[in-house]
Amino acid sequence: MKKHTYLMAFVLILIQTSLTAQNNSFGKISYNKATNISGKQRMLSQKIAKVRLLKLAGASGSELNKEYNSSLQLFQRNLSILEANSKQSSAKVKSLLKKESTLFNKFKAILINKSLQNINPIIESSNTLLKTCHALVLAIEEDSKYNKEYLNESKIEQNKVTTINKSGKQRMLSQRLCLYYTACRLYRKEKLNYKNICNQVENIFNEMNDTLNLLLISDLNTSEIEENIGKILSLFSHIENNKRDFINNKLPLIEIMNTTNQITNTYNVITGQYTSL
Repeated sequence: MKKHTYLMAFVLILIQTSLTAQNNSFGKISYNKATNISGKQRMLSQKIAKVRLLKLAGASGSELNKEYNSSLQLFQRNLSILEANSKQSSAKVKSLLKKESTLFNKFKAILINKSLQNINPIIESSNTLLKTCHALVLAIEEDSKYNKEYLNESKIEQNKVTTINKSGKQRMLSQRLCLYYTACRLYRKEKLNYKNICNQVENIFNEMNDTLNLLLISDLNTSEIEENIGKILSLFSHIENNKRDFINNKLPLIEIMNTTNQITNTYNVITGQYTSL
């Protein structure tokens, strides 16, 4: 009788351990990594649209083509990774992944049209895709929060997921900044109603600046993370020192493209550092 009781207790422990392992991760990857990957999709949706608009504005070259093609491939690969690891996820996460896949295919179909008349459809489609990508990040973060509370994990662990989301969003905003800066240039050139589009440039910059201040004082920061945040501050200071020309769309497109790409790359490193904590 005692042996049977011990055996049952052992089986229950194994089941509980298995459930804990499942609840503590997003499939075969951690919630931290899932948040990082899904957050990259937001950035890529804006990066792809940005490159297409830069091409409409007359930009060309092998590096731009490489950025465009690699971004499309990365989006698809990230989507496949998230789908493969979502089998135990909530219905909300699964639904948003399916929606993201559908919208991405529609977005690619719109990108084929290289006419200047395609400016609005590109922006609108990228924004629709962005909203779903962002909703997916929040849904994964919500699943993480529920499971960490269920497992009675510390608030510090959940704070990591929240901070990864916040830092990852900055990658998207830096690409979005260049996207709208380029769109503003095109709208002015084509004598379209540019006021709302151009106002977005300053709004995006201000949001980035506010979030940068919050990340700067994060309790999770290591000396390496703070060093990289310092690099972001240096890049921001260049725009700040030329704020009037920046807001009035008088800085060269190539200059804004290079600066925002550097910001994106540095935030990618920072988000990876938060993910590895």
